Amino acid sequence: MSSPPVRPERSPLDIRIGRRLINLPTLLALTIVWALLFGDLSLTTVLGGVLVGLATMLVFPLPSVALGMRLHPIGLVVFLWHFVVDLVLSSARVVAQSFARRPPRSSILAIPLRTRSDLLLTITAVCVSVIPGSVIVEVRSGTFTLFVHMLGTDVDDAEQARRDVFALEERVARAFGTREEIERVEAGGVA
Repeated sequence: MSSPPVRPERSPLDIRIGRRLINLPTLLALTIVWALLFGDLSLTTVLGGVLVGLATMLVFPLPSVALGMRLHPIGLVVFLWHFVVDLVLSSARVVAQSFARRPPRSSILAIPLRTRSDLLLTITAVCVSVIPGSVIVEVRSGTFTLFVHMLGTDVDDAEQARRDVFALEERVARAFGTREEIERVEAGGVA
């Protein structure tokens, strides 16, 4: 049984034009891109950017999206510290494997994540891909499952590799997740 879709709250940075919502930060970003494309910061370029941005947002409206993210400073520091350590250790491991006499074994692991946020799924997948020795092969957003190619893992190391991804997921949730996502990860169950 699935829960009904959550309608995101309207941001105070939204203005309504007819039935369309115009997000002011998005309009600002489009205006900046327009000015950068022209390489000129004149009044006419900025006004032209605002008009083109408004026209773009009115003709091609984007749906309202709930960000579903909370920034937790202590969790962010812990996440960044562990991420840098993982990068260094994994780089050293890949270098050692490249000089080994026998070719390293590898595995593709299906790892069902505990979080149910597309944003946390994306952050976790990007972090796993950036760490040397692991590459995301497939992401199934419907089941929140990552299929990860892990270099240097065989049957004995597969469970440790899964625990490493679960630990990364927990640090991502503690750095960027909502209270519900943090509780879901702490509960440890896979839905």
